[in-house]
Amino acid sequence: MVLMTIVLGSYFNRLNDNEKITAVQVHIYPMEKTFIMPEEIAKLIKAENNISKNINVNSLEQMLEQNGYISNAEVYKDLNGHLVAEVEQYKPIARIFGDKSYYLDKEGHKKPLSKHYTEKAILIYGNVNANQKDKLVNLIKEIHKDKFQNDIISEIHINNQNIWLKTDELTAEININLNEKIKEQLYKLKAIYTYLVKEKLTNKYRYIDLQFENQAVCK
Repeated sequence: MVLMTIVLGSYFNRLNDNEKITAVQVHIYPMEKTFIMPEEIAKLIKAENNISKNINVNSLEQMLEQNGYISNAEVYKDLNGHLVAEVEQYKPIARIFGDKSYYLDKEGHKKPLSKHYTEKAILIYGNVNANQKDKLVNLIKEIHKDKFQNDIISEIHINNQNIWLKTDELTAEININLNEKIKEQLYKLKAIYTYLVKEKLTNKYRYIDLQFENQAVCK
């Protein structure tokens, strides 16, 4: 049994020396997104196959996962002898508009834009520095936890150390402090937003500051 396991493992992880890939099947998930097209992935695989006749399936997976659009890849041969690649695309949580435009994923990694697909995500204007990145990702994650907040907050603006939010209804610049209690600040925004929209006072203030404990400053 041990010998059989070793032999089978060797067969599935490595193509035979004289075996060339004649057909490549690519399955991309989620299917409704196309940051990268199936034919582009197939081209990468075939290019790798032309470099070496003896290809390790694990090395193909590693090669695909180095692509900026791909978060996970599994490669195997099916019973028809076709090489199958199952590819999971990355999930952006925000799109940055600064000196360079890119997406941020949930780990805070920079991800490239795609010519094929644009993800609906919170827009961030300004340059994100290294000290802000992790805190900014935490802010976005907190916004995503609450459907109401996720629906109303459309933009985050960065001007050096000043961070402010933009909502769909209020005209006010909403100041938030990344170093303070994010949940409490977002809760205050939720309460203020609900009241101002209900009372049809969406243009009443041009500035709302949420960073002070147990209060909000509205001007």
